Amino acid sequence: MAAKKSYTPIPEHERLEIIEKSSKQVSRGVFYSTVIIITSFLPVFMLTGQEGKLFHPLAYTKTFILIVDALLVVTLAPVIISFLMKGKFRSENRNPINRVFEKIYEPILRVCLNWRKTTIGVNILALAVSVPLLFSLGSEFMPPLDEQSILFMPVTLPDISNEEIKRILQVQDKIIKDVPEVDKVLGKAGRASTATDNAPISMIETIILLKPKTEWRAGITKKDIINELDAKLQIPGVVNGWTQPIINRINMLATGIRTDVGVKVYGQNLDSIYSLSQRVKILWPTYPVLKIYMLIR
Repeated sequence: MAAKKSYTPIPEHERLEIIEKSSKQVSRGVFYSTVIIITSFLPVFMLTGQEGKLFHPLAYTKTFILIVDALLVVTLAPVIISFLMKGKFRSENRNPINRVFEKIYEPILRVCLNWRKTTIGVNILALAVSVPLLFSLGSEFMPPLDEQSILFMPVTLPDISNEEIKRILQVQDKIIKDVPEVDKVLGKAGRASTATDNAPISMIETIILLKPKTEWRAGITKKDIINELDAKLQIPGVVNGWTQPIINRINMLATGIRTDVGVKVYGQNLDSIYSLSQRVKILWPTYPVLKIYMLIR
C-alpha cells in the first residue's frame, strides 16, 4: 500500500498561478537590485591609465554577468521553478538561516521606513561627498607597492654584439652584487624563447633581490640603494632604468614605458628629437609631475 501523503496536493493550474505570482513579486526586486549594482560600477569605467587597464576587465565581466542574471531572473528562473518546485514545502520560519537574517534585516528596515527623510538625506550626503573625487580622475590613486626587489632595465645601442652585451651584463651584475643590501642578482640580455617577451638584444633585464631590512645599513632606504647603484653603473653608451618587476609589466602594458616616470618624444626630424630629448633630460628633475607626454609633429 502506498504511503499516505501528509499534505493535500493543489491542482496544477493553481500551482503554476502561485509560481507566476511569486516570480513577478520576487523578480522585480531582484531586477532592480541588479541594476543598482551595475550602476555602482560606472565610476570604474571612468578610470584611465594604469588603473583603467587593471580594473576595466573586472568591471566589464561583472557587468555582463549581472545583465545576464537580470534577464534570467525574469525569463528562465520561473520556468525552472515550475519543474523543480513540487511536493511539500516547509515554512520559511523553519529555516534557521532565514530567521537570523530576518532578525537583523527587519529592525533596520523599520528604522529606515520610520525615518524616511533622514535615510534619504544620509544617502544624498554620501553622494555629495563622492563628487570631489571626480576631480581626481586620471591621477594615480593606488599607493606604490614595495615588492622588496628591484628591476634594473638598461638599454644600449641597437647594433651591439652578443659578446659585448654579455660583457656588460657580467660587469653590471658584479657591481650590483658588491652593494651590501643586495642578496641575489639575476640578469638577462635579449629575448627569452617565448612569444610574450619581445625585448631586443640591446635591452637588459636584471632582477635584484634585496636582503631583509634588518640587515641594511643604518638610515638607508630603498631609494638610497637605487641612487647608489645608479651612480656606480654609469657605463658609456648604456641608459639606466629602475623599476620593480611586477609594476614594470603593468606599466609596459598600459603605457609602453619601462619605468614609473617617463617622457615620450615623437617627431619626423631626428635632430629635433635629439635636441629636445637632451633638454628634457636636463630639465627633468624640475618637473613635479609623474609623466609627461610631449608630441612633436
